Amino acid sequence: MRRLKQEIYFPIIVGIHFIFWAIDLYFYQGSFKEVSSDTMFFGELTDVTWKNPHRILGEVFSSWVVTVFAFNFLMATRARWVENLFGGLDKMYLIHRRSGVIAVFLLLAHFFVVPRDLVEFNPGKPLGFYAFALILIGVILSAAPIFKRKIPYHKWINFHKLMGVFYVMGVVHGIMVLSLIKELPITRIYVFGMAFVGIVAWFYRAFLFGLFNKKLYYTVNTVKDLGNGISEIGLVPKAKELGFRAGQFAFFTFPTISKREQHPFTISSHPNDKSHLQITVKGLGDFTDGLADKLNGGDEVRVEGPYGKFTTAHSKEKEQIWVAGGIGITPFLSLIKDYYTNKITLFWCVANEDEAPYRKRLEETAKNNPLLDFILWPSDKRGHINVDDMSIRDPKEKSYFVCGPEPLKKSLFKQLKAEGVKQQDIHDEEFSFR
Repeated sequence: MRRLKQEIYFPIIVGIHFIFWAIDLYFYQGSFKEVSSDTMFFGELTDVTWKNPHRILGEVFSSWVVTVFAFNFLMATRARWVENLFGGLDKMYLIHRRSGVIAVFLLLAHFFVVPRDLVEFNPGKPLGFYAFALILIGVILSAAPIFKRKIPYHKWINFHKLMGVFYVMGVVHGIMVLSLIKELPITRIYVFGMAFVGIVAWFYRAFLFGLFNKKLYYTVNTVKDLGNGISEIGLVPKAKELGFRAGQFAFFTFPTISKREQHPFTISSHPNDKSHLQITVKGLGDFTDGLADKLNGGDEVRVEGPYGKFTTAHSKEKEQIWVAGGIGITPFLSLIKDYYTNKITLFWCVANEDEAPYRKRLEETAKNNPLLDFILWPSDKRGHINVDDMSIRDPKEKSYFVCGPEPLKKSLFKQLKAEGVKQQDIHDEEFSFR
């Protein structure tokens, strides 16, 4: 499964800017000049040509900020073609988060380096400062772990939606103030064109998304508390059923809990069971804690999806190794019901045996399927799993699917690559969209 990974995405964003700026500056014949401009740390620039590094670097940084945020807003639309480009919505949102952090550093660099015209007052100047401050606050609240833990999701998401307003303020600032970029044809078209795309994408996501992405309506049929903070929710469709592939997830809204909050959950039932949709949820925050106690039979549920590329359709010709960590077992509960022509070995890593409510079900499934081996791995008795523990023959000839906490994934990925396994044969799913 080929996808645009962050190792490729970020160099592309950087490279495009360098190319456009280099071409424009090479052929530039204009007379842009700092008549009287002030810099944060480098003093005043008087009658200095456009060739001064403060002007060029300051505007290069700002153009990066504009385009990085534009792509982020485009990602937020959840458009299928964008998801396909990044190999899944979970991978896309990981890049989305990291792009936001990078954009803040670029914004800081712009603020500290770019010259400020002192000749005349322009309302774009204070507007730019306000946009800078608000975007800075917004990204810190969105990305800093301490705030992600302390701020309830519904409050966090409402503030996060305001990032589009702050972005528009920043773009208007760029249009109003004196700038070199306005005299560079290729860079100007690219940057302001991407700004337009970003604003349209944000407007669509904020105001039109619900009109074009119709949700399916389900009803809570069963609610089970499986212990250890795990809830199993069974849903039945009111009308149209959700079409999905094993291993995918969807966004669920429970109006009896919150009318506007959406949360992504992996679907643990199989697509063939169209009359019954099941999700298995681990209490990991303010919304999911005690979810079984918050729902009752007959409650309405809105479902949007499906999303995700954590499917085995592209790897069924190979023997597969599946590794689940804790609640990361959920996609595999659906995947084990698919048809396979080669051997599958499923390792379920849990802290202790009491945290494996599906143990008997998986053991029974493996007993009835000669192509499936199931191994429960309680870390309190066996320690943390590693590749050597799996006793894999010819590791380079197999495909690997891992869903679980980040430390588990990083450890296994490092070990698999050391065994010569190619990146294209290692598949994972992200846990957090926040």
